[in-house]
Amino acid sequence: MAKEESKYGFKDKAKAEESLELLKSEDHKYQLLTVRGLIGRAKRVLTLTKAEDKINNIKAAIETFEQWLEANSSSSTKNAKPKDTEDKVETVPGLGFKDKQAAEQTLSILEGRDPDYQKLAIKGLIGSAKRVIPATKNEEKLSSIKQAVALFEDFLDRFDREERGKHNMPYLSIDLIRQLPAPQGEQSDKLAVEFLACYETQAKGNYKHLRTKAPKDPGSKTWDIVRNAKLQALKPDSSVKLFDQDGKPTELHLQMVQWAYSPQVEKLKSYANSLASSGKSTTPSRKRTHSSSSSSEEESKAKESKKDRKKSKK
Repeated sequence: MAKEESKYGFKDKAKAEESLELLKSEDHKYQLLTVRGLIGRAKRVLTLTKAEDKINNIKAAIETFEQWLEANSSSSTKNAKPKDTEDKVETVPGLGFKDKQAAEQTLSILEGRDPDYQKLAIKGLIGSAKRVIPATKNEEKLSSIKQAVALFEDFLDRFDREERGKHNMPYLSIDLIRQLPAPQGEQSDKLAVEFLACYETQAKGNYKHLRTKAPKDPGSKTWDIVRNAKLQALKPDSSVKLFDQDGKPTELHLQMVQWAYSPQVEKLKSYANSLASSGKSTTPSRKRTHSSSSSSEEESKAKESKKDRKKSKK
């Protein structure tokens, strides 16, 4: 039993998401019991944990589990369903484990995406494959699946050995980005503007949607891959200062913020709070992307209404 339970964990958000992915194959009652048990264990571990980074990681895992419970427990299912339907994240197409070729295609599709997601997706596929193997009688199919699993396990070994998880670039929230000034050359980087518009409107602030949405330019890769490539080009080494002497984010830092990333999130939040407390507003381009268009539409409707009233009086 202990070995079975070890698949699930709460050391950080990624582990929590992985646990929820693995639980999808279980019946609903088992899912609920397991998630509640993990939350209870995590809260007990919190009381014994001293390291601040570990505490934050466990809290993030607990929050992930609690959000899942809120959406999936029977008491809130009716209320949660409309939200789930609206915000359902599409699966990245083309991932599979039926044979070595499918596994190679999967790794190719995942290339350039967020490292945390790569690891989560591969672990999920390995779990699914291992559940399928006992029910597979055809020796050829069995051999093909095992080859795919071997390829995935080799990928995970290299992933951990090369510490690729450290290269993950977490997304800033749209709310935080909107509080910050835009870089001076924002309008010249039309792709960054398009990215933020998609992140706010189409993705509704949920970065997971960016895995299946792409720029308007035909043939473009999805936004998560485009973002990571842009940030790899922008991201400086650790010796480069990202705040000036007055505590303001540098131009380079603001360019990274355009792609929803900052290596110094807490300091950036403090700066945003200082702007809010001093009453300094951000540039108009940082407002909601649909606000200007919606207000102009309302003005035109109001003008048309006035014209109609004048005509009727005549």
